[in-house]
Amino acid sequence: MLSKMIILAILLAGTDSPLFSQSNTRLDELLSQSPARLDSALYLVLSSAAKIPENATSAQAFETAVSIGLVAKEKQASGPVTVQDLSFLLMKTLKTKGGLEWSLLPTARAAYRELAFHDLINTSAGPDRELSGDEVVRTFSAVKAYAEGD
Repeated sequence: MLSKMIILAILLAGTDSPLFSQSNTRLDELLSQSPARLDSALYLVLSSAAKIPENATSAQAFETAVSIGLVAKEKQASGPVTVQDLSFLLMKTLKTKGGLEWSLLPTARAAYRELAFHDLINTSAGPDRELSGDEVVRTFSAVKAYAEGD
């Protein structure tokens, strides 16, 4: 009986590994991008917030973001991610509390100003600066830690 349970556990563990490897592949892809693509950044943010499954594609992440109003329909999936775009995505998906401006008018500009106030984003060159993939990941980690109260 014990040997059957061990075999079952090994088989079940083997079925999860493609999901983890796919997620790692997507993360490596994002880290190598300069500038970061919007659909790749959306995959990271939406999969961590459980708004899409880990085995979703970057295209599915983009479609989901458009359908729930995180990204304007005019944006292109292959387009670059700006500091302002990422600020808005993170504030909305991580349910980060903000100040008066964010509470009254939750826009990309308000999100940028809120995260800049807390020194969670690099504000050099302004809100329309395009981010590299590694900067997207670092910013995501910083804002997630802040949102969780770390």
